Amino acid sequence: MGREVSAKKAPIFVFAVIGEAHVEALSLALHFLKFFSRTEILVVQGRSTIRAPHRQVIEVEPPSSFSDHQASLWLKTKLPEILAQHGFGGRQFCYLDSDVIAVSPSVDDIFAHQQGPVAFAADHVKIDVFSHWAVRCGCKTFVCPHLREALLCDFGVDVRDPDWTMWNGGVFVADTRSGDFFAHWHRLTLATFTNPYWHTRDQATLAATSWSLGLQALTPLPRRFNHVLDCHWGLDDRERATARLDQLAVWPEFNLASEVAAGRVDFLHLINHGAGKRGWRHWDEVAQLLPDPPPERVAEPLAEPLKEIA
Repeated sequence: MGREVSAKKAPIFVFAVIGEAHVEALSLALHFLKFFSRTEILVVQGRSTIRAPHRQVIEVEPPSSFSDHQASLWLKTKLPEILAQHGFGGRQFCYLDSDVIAVSPSVDDIFAHQQGPVAFAADHVKIDVFSHWAVRCGCKTFVCPHLREALLCDFGVDVRDPDWTMWNGGVFVADTRSGDFFAHWHRLTLATFTNPYWHTRDQATLAATSWSLGLQALTPLPRRFNHVLDCHWGLDDRERATARLDQLAVWPEFNLASEVAAGRVDFLHLINHGAGKRGWRHWDEVAQLLPDPPPERVAEPLAEPLKEIA
């Protein structure tokens, strides 16, 4: 007879969002995850008069001195502590960004792929390519070593492999072994808030944490759990806010239904606001997976302070 796992200790999916815009945007990700998953889901939110459209929601209060973006990184890197404070300690959990969309019934398999204290998805870029988004080095080239130089100068972390693939902070699995990792990640991330050379991100400090703890060679989550599609891929930063549908990136060889049927995609990570973008081929394929159209806005105004709902 197999070992029974109590519901209290069963794995759980966790979304963590700050600000009303992100709470509203979460409607789509929640809708798809509820359709495809049979795992318990928790939403942690803050700074919103709107409640996420979900039964199990808890509220947090980030430091008032942080912007919403900074507060979201404060929350993500502090998640194990916050979960424990609200009765969810001792459980394996999978964090998902609000633009990570479930597209397959196999999404629940992700919990079986944690081989160390943490398991992160791999990003789609190498560390020297990511420099542009991590530090304000002013380079005009697409690839430069300045992120690795900043990690060494500011944190004493020597990343000598320019081809190391970044970990992606949008999808990860953690458990009771993860405390030291998150404490380190949290401390480094907050340190960048007061350093103008650093962009407000958690991914570079995630790299610093993995290397400083000797975990950089951990096997990442299979790519099917974080297939990244960037609708702004190839666009200059100045073009993104006003980009037309015909300017958005399309991968002609990528057919979502075929990829799901072949077991190659379970979660799509639609970065740069691709989720819900009607007329963009890749989102239209996602929308067709559901028997009914996905919601445009299902969050509700918050009548009273949030609390954990049993």
